[in-house]
Amino acid sequence: MTSEEWPPLPESIQTPRLLLRRYRLTDAEDAFAYARDPEWGRFMPPVPRPYERQHADVFVAGQVLANWSKEPAWAIEHKGHVVGGVSLRLALRNERAELGYSIARWLWGRGLTTEAVSAVIDEAFRQLPIHKVTARAAAENLGSIRVMEKVGMQYEGRLRQEWIVHGQTCDSVHYGLLREEWEQLAGAAE
Repeated sequence: MTSEEWPPLPESIQTPRLLLRRYRLTDAEDAFAYARDPEWGRFMPPVPRPYERQHADVFVAGQVLANWSKEPAWAIEHKGHVVGGVSLRLALRNERAELGYSIARWLWGRGLTTEAVSAVIDEAFRQLPIHKVTARAAAENLGSIRVMEKVGMQYEGRLRQEWIVHGQTCDSVHYGLLREEWEQLAGAAE
């Protein structure tokens, strides 16, 4: 099977507390509601400050127009509102996927990000012929690091002064989950 023949990932994924689904243009208001919080984007290099409604419109439109077969992105819906997102960037040639995620600050610490990320990783390994899922975060972003560790990802390294985030250089940490590690975790959960 060539990478062009990979099956598409599901456009919606139901978890116990969340609905992960494709973005819609009408999600911009919800995205603006959580993304305008400066603390939410503190560790994310591309997030503008101050975050204005036009930034949410552009972000959501980009998610709607993205090539689903190479960069699927799910809005995280909780209690009828979009509160964040999970995305994959598929490296077809290398048969791996890079994970990205965020959730509204008022929902931090409740396990919702872990729930969403775990569901996307499960679908990626079940549906695609990939051998690895990776993710990275600013070294100071302890919440994001906890998410990576909770879903079974292993620390793979630290790149010094890798990013400039809001005018400050910061290190990035890299994590990965191999297919065989995921299979062990999935088997233990059954």
